[in-house]
Amino acid sequence: MLPPYLTRPEYVLQPRQLWRRLGRPKADTVGMQKITPPWGFPLWVEPRPDHTVEWSLWVMGLYDLALSETLWRLTEPGETVLDVGANIGYVTSLLAARVGARGRVIAVEPNPEVYGELERHRSAWRELGSGATVELHAIALANQAGTATLRIPKRNRCEAAIFTTTNDNPDDTLRIETVPLTTGDALLPDDPAIGVLKIDIEGYELAAFQGCDRLLRHRCIRDIIYEQHEGYPSPATQYLIDRGYTIFRIWKGFWKPLLYPPDFSNVHPWEPPNYLATLDPERARQKLRSRGWQILQTRSPR
Repeated sequence: MLPPYLTRPEYVLQPRQLWRRLGRPKADTVGMQKITPPWGFPLWVEPRPDHTVEWSLWVMGLYDLALSETLWRLTEPGETVLDVGANIGYVTSLLAARVGARGRVIAVEPNPEVYGELERHRSAWRELGSGATVELHAIALANQAGTATLRIPKRNRCEAAIFTTTNDNPDDTLRIETVPLTTGDALLPDDPAIGVLKIDIEGYELAAFQGCDRLLRHRCIRDIIYEQHEGYPSPATQYLIDRGYTIFRIWKGFWKPLLYPPDFSNVHPWEPPNYLATLDPERARQKLRSRGWQILQTRSPR
């Protein structure tokens, strides 16, 4: 009998990926590796177990299936979308594939190391002739312009985080960087219609939402998907509720993502706690109604 982690839909519905995992060498012996997710936009990863996103791409071919599927279904071709905390560009690549040549992806990432990799990935996607417009910004979103200190951890570089007082974990800090800050309102002064905002900035979400106050009050952003380890309720979630958003907890079912009430308190053994804030809850329910993982059936761009 297979252990539980090998009975995930990522493997059961993609048996080739299971064989790839079982046949791959130890991660610490391979160095940087090229991974091409189902939608065909390649990424170069350093597959170490403590690099969560990159390790998941190495062993499963994608990261956080429920998050990826929800983003894919909620995003419409031709839309403008925003990826805050883009890291090496996993979600950016997914959104670029989804919006296509008529769409626009705005990616924000303040970590200088991974920003360089994000630029490399965008160049590789351009060479595919996909035509998607991908704008990159080496900056962090906050509730005011200025600078801040970014802590780069020794392990799991996707967890680089802004800290505003003192470094609570110096023993696990590889280095610190001074990074520029701006607000979402300043980044997007013309109030564009944003179909989907994905944001994962390690607990700094409330400050980023506060910096998007005009965009939120003008109802420019339809759907917001965010990671929230505080659970529900939280100050960040309440801020969105006060601006007219309906909140759902995103849960990974075997056949599709499930939308539960925000106070659904189960803890998944390996998936992060993601939430959806939407101005159109009926549309979100309809988009996520059908069974199946569309993200696993996408095709590489020509």
